[in-house]
Amino acid sequence: MSKKTKKYADDDGRTIVDMNVEGFRWYRPNKSDKKVDKEDRPTRKETRAMMRAWFAAYLPRIFALIVGFGLAAAIVVCWLNGWFIK
Repeated sequence: MSKKTKKYADDDGRTIVDMNVEGFRWYRPNKSDKKVDKEDRPTRKETRAMMRAWFAAYLPRIFALIVGFGLAAAIVVCWLNGWFIK
């Protein structure tokens, strides 16, 4: 009996991840890696834009985390000094 191959409508045949992993039976250790072309690398301006976008996305979260830890530390200090007890 032959296996039927499934056909998917959204499959265009492109490889997303290189599956040449040690331990698989199709592993080829001498396979040459592709070198990144100079045109594929981001420019200095693009790199700075990516860094700015990262900071814009994560800075509010980092700020909220620091404020939360500071507030928790302040409550613990007040509690241990007895300032909440009348």
